[in-house]
Amino acid sequence: MEERHLTRLHPKSWGKIASPWFVYKQVDETDAKECSVCWDKCTSYLHCSNSEGHIVCKDCSKEMVENTHFVNPDASIDIKWKCPLCRYDNELGTWQFLPSTEQAKAKEVSQQSRRDTIRQDIIQNIERGRAERERTNAVADRLIQQARTREQQQAQRQEQARARYQEQLQEHERQIIENRVSRIDENAPSKFRWVLSLNWKNSIVNHFKAWIMYTSSNYVENRDNRPPSAAELTILKQEHYYEDRKRSTQAPWFNFLERTTPP
Repeated sequence: MEERHLTRLHPKSWGKIASPWFVYKQVDETDAKECSVCWDKCTSYLHCSNSEGHIVCKDCSKEMVENTHFVNPDASIDIKWKCPLCRYDNELGTWQFLPSTEQAKAKEVSQQSRRDTIRQDIIQNIERGRAERERTNAVADRLIQQARTREQQQAQRQEQARARYQEQLQEHERQIIENRVSRIDENAPSKFRWVLSLNWKNSIVNHFKAWIMYTSSNYVENRDNRPPSAAELTILKQEHYYEDRKRSTQAPWFNFLERTTPP
């Protein structure tokens, strides 16, 4: 079953929009998933193409929409949504602007009127009509070329800005990992160093996941880089009474990612 949610154009800029349609996956209560943003169970959700474990519930998806998409030169819009966990751009398709019926009729009337005027001018003075058309074509060509140049420059600036942002984001993540690893005691086990060197976001659930990866024999050093998620994570939470102990300083995973030695 699919349910669609319509969003509106950005009120301040015709060139920016949010994703016009989200297609949610609907499941029964028995197959409910845990939202990676609010941690609640949900039966209507999106999942990232990069990882089916990256679940975003219907309510959270409405809040995470960012109006960062621009109209292409052919008046179409590439629809995407960005996963809040891995930042992967998920393709939703392309939406094409089409003129309204009233606009098409007005354009047709205007074009017909212009053709009639040109015909009359040609009858009255063929040479004057030819010169006028040449001047009009020259102006139109110049305007079109200027518009194309501006569009290319805008696209280049946007691409450069995206590239700079990605570089800054990667550098920031790399610095966080380096700082975390640099604090580890030199006598700590290599598996402990390996787990803390993974790209973790600082959250309570990630402290728990990292602790699981370190203490569980199911995770082999330098091979099983994907932390527990979805149904596996739910079972582990129940097994270790996560909901009752997640904010307790006595929990074995408390501030695990900030430790310099294993517990």
